[in-house]
Amino acid sequence: MAKATCKGLTYAKYSSGGSGSAMVYSGGTSKTDYLCNVDMGEERADDKEYADGHLIDHANDMTGATVNLELANMDGDIKADLLGYVAGTSTGELIVTEAEAPYVGVGFIIANRHKGVVTYEGYWYYKVQFSSAGVSSSTKKENVQWEHETINGTAVAVTVETSGAGRFMEQIIGQSTEAAVRTWLNGKAGISG
Repeated sequence: MAKATCKGLTYAKYSSGGSGSAMVYSGGTSKTDYLCNVDMGEERADDKEYADGHLIDHANDMTGATVNLELANMDGDIKADLLGYVAGTSTGELIVTEAEAPYVGVGFIIANRHKGVVTYEGYWYYKVQFSSAGVSSSTKKENVQWEHETINGTAVAVTVETSGAGRFMEQIIGQSTEAAVRTWLNGKAGISG
C-alpha cells in the first residue's frame, strides 16, 4: 500500500477533560495547503524480566507518542495557536516568551492507494504540545529552493472514561471518501458546518 498524500491539518485548543471525562476543545481550525509531511511515532517500554538464565516476561506498554509536522507555511496564526507565540504591538510582530506552548488536539488525513483504489484514514491526537524544530534558510540560487518548517509534538495520554487505559490517538480507517474523514476530524475539533 502506498501512502499517497497527507493533508487537512486540523487542530483545536485543549480546554478540559481527559481525567475520566470527554475531551473539550475550543477554537477549532482546519487548514488547507499547509501540510507537507507527517511523522508519527510510538514510544514503548522495553522491560525484560529474567529468571533461571532466560527471559520469562516482557513489558511492551506504550509510554508516549510523537507527531511531527512539516508545514509549507508557518503563519502567525499557527505559531500563536500551536507554539504559544503572542502578537506584538506592530502588525505582523510575534513575540516568543518563556511561557509553555499550549496543549492542542491535532489531526490530519492520509490517503492510501492500493491496487488502484484510494482510501482515506484520519488521525486525531487528543493532547499534544508542540515545539519548533528550528528554522534554516539558504541564499537564492539558480533554482527555487522550497523551504518548510517542522514542529515536533509530544502527545500526552488522556483517560476519557472513568476506568481504562490512557489514550494518545484515535484513528478512522478505510473510508472511501476524503469528505467522510474531514467530517470526522471537524467533529473532533468542534468545527461545525
